[in-house]
Amino acid sequence: MNKKGFTLIELLIVIAIIGIVAAIAIPNLLTALQKGKQKATMGDMKSIGTALESYMTDMYMAPTGFTLVNELSPYLTPFHTKVLPAKDGWGTDFLYASGDVPGPSQDVYSVTSYGRDGLATGVDVANNNYTVNSMTDFQNDICFSNGNFTYGPKTK
Repeated sequence: MNKKGFTLIELLIVIAIIGIVAAIAIPNLLTALQKGKQKATMGDMKSIGTALESYMTDMYMAPTGFTLVNELSPYLTPFHTKVLPAKDGWGTDFLYASGDVPGPSQDVYSVTSYGRDGLATGVDVANNNYTVNSMTDFQNDICFSNGNFTYGPKTK
């Protein structure tokens, strides 16, 4: 007699194997997607910092303002950067702050992303780098100030 199909046991074994593979792969995929958004955010913040430092080289002070698109874009584009990223990888606006008073703090700036949740969780100055171990670690803020990441994930 010639069998043409799978038995019920064979189908259950295949479904169980697919379920096990999915249970392993899906969390890793979701973490990889969030890590990609985090790395893209950090790259954009570094690009913004480079544009700001180029502007400060020409003008001897950081531009004033709070929003990147409305207030800073006219200062920085197209001469210091072609495109000024306005949102982080999760779609939240970057926060910009500068030391806009004349004196030693006039060339101080900071660009902040509030992470996946979009909420300010505060910056732990004692531990300026954190390790990303789980999906909840992408809630943490990322801060780029004066050419360096002053708070963010460990990069290596």
